Amino acid sequence: MRKGFIISIFCFWMLLVPFLVLAQTDFGYMEGKESIFFIDCAAFRENTGEKFRVEIYYKILTQGLTFIKAEDKFKAAYEIQLFAFNKINKEQTGTSMEEDYSVNTYEETRSPSNFLINRINLSLYSGRYKLRIKMIDSNSGSAFESEKDLNIPSRGKGKILFSDIEFIRQLSDSAGASRFNQKGKDAVPSVTRSYGDTDPTLLFYYEIYPEAQTPRPYLLRYDVGHLAQNFHHQDTSTVVLGPGIFSRFDSMNIEGFPSGDYYLAIELVEKGQVKFRVENPFQIEWSFTNLLKNDYFKAIDQLKYVASADEMKKLKLVPEEKRLQAWLEFWKPKDPTPATPENELRDEYYRRLKYVNQNFSLPTKEGWETDMGMVYMVYGPPDDTDKHPFDRESQAFQKWYYYRNNREFLFLDRGDGEYLLQPPYDGIIRKY
Repeated sequence: MRKGFIISIFCFWMLLVPFLVLAQTDFGYMEGKESIFFIDCAAFRENTGEKFRVEIYYKILTQGLTFIKAEDKFKAAYEIQLFAFNKINKEQTGTSMEEDYSVNTYEETRSPSNFLINRINLSLYSGRYKLRIKMIDSNSGSAFESEKDLNIPSRGKGKILFSDIEFIRQLSDSAGASRFNQKGKDAVPSVTRSYGDTDPTLLFYYEIYPEAQTPRPYLLRYDVGHLAQNFHHQDTSTVVLGPGIFSRFDSMNIEGFPSGDYYLAIELVEKGQVKFRVENPFQIEWSFTNLLKNDYFKAIDQLKYVASADEMKKLKLVPEEKRLQAWLEFWKPKDPTPATPENELRDEYYRRLKYVNQNFSLPTKEGWETDMGMVYMVYGPPDDTDKHPFDRESQAFQKWYYYRNNREFLFLDRGDGEYLLQPPYDGIIRKY
């Protein structure tokens, strides 16, 4: 069933390509199956002894699991295998668990919005580790693997220590028998650390471990910053620490913040000096409303690989109160499967946009404005690459090969890390 659906989508995109000549973008190819398995972790000091409790959170999109009809339900099963390796790649500890998961309808098994979140714990000493996690679909045998680096700071006498920051997607007062019990509250983790229109509040939890026995006042500072833009937001408060563990759930309203990659930093300040700082990244997801509120004209410029100049001009003339509707109308005829809620062509376009901004951005321009970003937006990921970043006899260069299109592209580093596309441009229309 799913194989036939994928072939149908491929054919739809191939039929669409001739109508996108002006925009040039080739949607006949997708990078492959999106990940259905995500992990995150946070380390907290155990109440006794020298170890830390490492909480590993995982999220599985249910459309990636194999379900079997069992009476009036559809049932899936999976196994989690977890291992921790030290800095010399020696296994320190590991564990595994098996879980069943069931839904009531077939539609729930295929819905991209359905997922499950769970947690598994390890006990580790201070040090640097690499966590390797494998999820095995028990019904199909398919496996998904992921890795994550973990750094647990060393404990010391008279030393203030922070836990990791746990990002939370849902918080309620009564934990009951919940596996997400955190200080008596039910704290469901945000495994992907993604927030946005549906989650306009940044929720998080952390602990501070002061060694001093005499209570002392500190300034507690939250700093939220956009990694690519000059955007910062700070909140401060006064806290008294010691003795004992200081634990806190807190939140920050991020409604209206531009989409993109951010960091959340928590600083402990005494007499103007930062005594300790912990920092973790998170993301505010791209969305129509966020985009239209924050940078509508830039959003239109980003359509250059899928829209004609006339279409972009008309969109820029739309009055503010009608922008969302105009945006939806622009993408509507490009939807290869209008009977479904997803617009696969639009989603693929913005998946590529997100990728190029994360991988090809420079201090002076975003990834979609670079030559590498341009080629990736038009043709998607290359089938093969030949990279020479440290060639002593010539400029650093890369070659991208698209066997499916019988094309190849050469990029030369101009000396500052920006790779410029070299002629012949092989189908790409350059505009300087």
